[in-house]
Amino acid sequence: MAHTGTTRRRLTAAVVVTLAVTAGTLAAGPAVAGPVTAATGAVAAPAQSADQDVVPFPVDAVVVNVGPTGFLSFQSGPTGVWRWTRFSDGVSTVLPEKPGWADRTDVLSRAENGVFRLSDMGTGADPVVIDTNPLGGGHTVAGFAGTDIVTKKANATGGTELHVIGLREGVLVDHTVTGLPADTVLTAFNMDSPGSAVIRYTGTVDGVKRNRAAVVDIAAHAVVEEYETPATSVTTTALSATHIAWVEVGEDSSTTKVAVTRRGTDETVRHDVGTTNSVAVELVGDWLTYRQFSQYAYGTWNARYALYARSLTTGETVKLLEHTTSSASGPDGTQLARGGTFEQDEGLYRIAPGAVGARPVVTLVASTGEPTALKLLSHGIPETIDFDRETAPVQLNWTLSRQSTRVRIDMVHTATGKTWKPDVSHLGGGVVGFKWDGMYAAGWNGVRSYKDGVPAPNGAYTWRLTAEPLDGIGPAVEKTGSFTVVRKAVPHDFNDNGTPDLLIREPSGSHLSLYNTSSPLGAWPVTPSVPLGTGWDIYDAFLSPGDVAGDGRADVLARDTKGVLWLHQGTGRAFAPRVRVGGGWQIYKQLTGGSDLTGDGRADLVATDTAGDLWLYKGTGSATAPFAPRVKTGHGWGIYNKIIATGNIGGGPAGDLVARDKDGVLWLYLGKGDGTFAARTRIGGGWNTYSDIVGFGDADRDGRPDLMALTAWDGVPYFYKGTGDWKAPFSARSEAYGYAHLGGTAF
Repeated sequence: MAHTGTTRRRLTAAVVVTLAVTAGTLAAGPAVAGPVTAATGAVAAPAQSADQDVVPFPVDAVVVNVGPTGFLSFQSGPTGVWRWTRFSDGVSTVLPEKPGWADRTDVLSRAENGVFRLSDMGTGADPVVIDTNPLGGGHTVAGFAGTDIVTKKANATGGTELHVIGLREGVLVDHTVTGLPADTVLTAFNMDSPGSAVIRYTGTVDGVKRNRAAVVDIAAHAVVEEYETPATSVTTTALSATHIAWVEVGEDSSTTKVAVTRRGTDETVRHDVGTTNSVAVELVGDWLTYRQFSQYAYGTWNARYALYARSLTTGETVKLLEHTTSSASGPDGTQLARGGTFEQDEGLYRIAPGAVGARPVVTLVASTGEPTALKLLSHGIPETIDFDRETAPVQLNWTLSRQSTRVRIDMVHTATGKTWKPDVSHLGGGVVGFKWDGMYAAGWNGVRSYKDGVPAPNGAYTWRLTAEPLDGIGPAVEKTGSFTVVRKAVPHDFNDNGTPDLLIREPSGSHLSLYNTSSPLGAWPVTPSVPLGTGWDIYDAFLSPGDVAGDGRADVLARDTKGVLWLHQGTGRAFAPRVRVGGGWQIYKQLTGGSDLTGDGRADLVATDTAGDLWLYKGTGSATAPFAPRVKTGHGWGIYNKIIATGNIGGGPAGDLVARDKDGVLWLYLGKGDGTFAARTRIGGGWNTYSDIVGFGDADRDGRPDLMALTAWDGVPYFYKGTGDWKAPFSARSEAYGYAHLGGTAF
């Protein structure tokens, strides 16, 4: 049964916060709406003109109350910050302590020892001071109605009374709200406006225990309307000029429905809003708005907490906000919600009735400056990464607009198309990234294993970031960018990744393969070899002299069976079509290159003929004519069956040579820098166990050239680390590639 009364606005979801009464004084506290509002920070909003500017809204804050001229917000933190913000200019006043407030007004309260100071933040008038001590004890604050205080007080029969306390012409008055049963148990008190409230209670009416929602006229201090509610749990309520609504939760919490009744009638329609969880409801014109909320997700974004509106006339349902973190009733029949839209992003939104039959109007009134859709805000990817200069792994970061994301990074080497998907870490504040040590792995997580993990090639790269919002708000974001990796050129590097590689002509004779290395070297993990083509069986001699063509790339020279010498110019990933260097090279028993023997910075070539003479071919740096005419630099070299250009292993002015005699003894020839050599020095024996010995360059990146050797009978590669001491230029051998039997011809 409904009573006639003053026109009312709708009521936001609320909860009573009761404050203890001590020593006969009235303790003050905010009139906060139910556990829902207390946990999610429900907000209320003012009316706003169409041309009013959008003002700032604190990030990570909730709106507690909104009046015609401004709003009260609370920002969490170590101490918490309460502030009042004006809508007209966005100016905020930080409050010294937590205030009480009168819903949908600009009135804030502060109390001490039962004396309340009620300040109108909109007018700036002197505060209204109410001393409640003369009323005695027993009162607890239920809420504030403008400059009146609404309290609860136990009666003589054990029930609960409501009181309206205020000043009338300067005189303290205390009015008991009429129309409630003597045994009333008050379960909720929600201010709908400065002039009206909705309460829920149980009590005996006409001899029967009943559950009711009642509208209280504050000025008349009387219950003016009552509505029967079910015995099952009723949570939030809402009130408009035409309807009252409440949320009904089934006994087993398996159903949640919103009951909407036209005021003054028994015409109740129950709406299934598609969830069994608690919802907060509002009435905006002829529309019911609702949002699912979590009591324990203070400020958390979640697509489940979107704000929806359902027409009370047609049943049409629309989404108003992509998510909300709080909401509350505002003045003039409006609702305000803290949330976001893809069009206007994050902030405080005013939901107002539209034209007759039209959807509610959504207007941004205060902005946090945060995007609602996931966005890449910035990245920390340098244009160039020089791994010769970097002494530690490079931190590569991307900053997203929020933290709750699933991120994948794809890095692609432009020249080869090789892709790496590194394992990405979340570093806080929306920052994701990883530390890159210049290694490039093919595995999904970038984990180096026995079969992957090599230095990344130099050159251009593209990166692609794909970030999926885990909160379900908006689509995934995809952004791309580029950078370049550079290193200085090193000898024997055929794939342009800053480390020397081993070239093997496979036992079939036709196929050439590249075996990559990684650093540091313990036993190098062997990666699948890279095929470099077929048809190499036309050659009877190979050598890797370094950068013959002068373009910074390692090249290969090969002699065919007719004595023609061919240059295969390196490109960093393959070889360019061969170029004829010259003929008549069949006169030489040994060819080697890879050392700068003349001190001019270019790779030179030496050869021994059948007479045992040593000839120097000085490098020119020209791809078409890579060597100057030969110069004889020694004789008696016919005693050696292997000569290897090693680079500068002795610390002298130029590159050196090592030579193996028929007894397996290895000899060092220190270069003088003019193409000639000092007298030989014995540096070891037993080297006849190897079929190939290769001057490998600086494999372990310690600044000293190293040596590689393959056993004759099973093709196991061994690594000889350079020491920099010409008397003992190599340390004891170590296995270079674990479990490898390469076979074939190495160079």
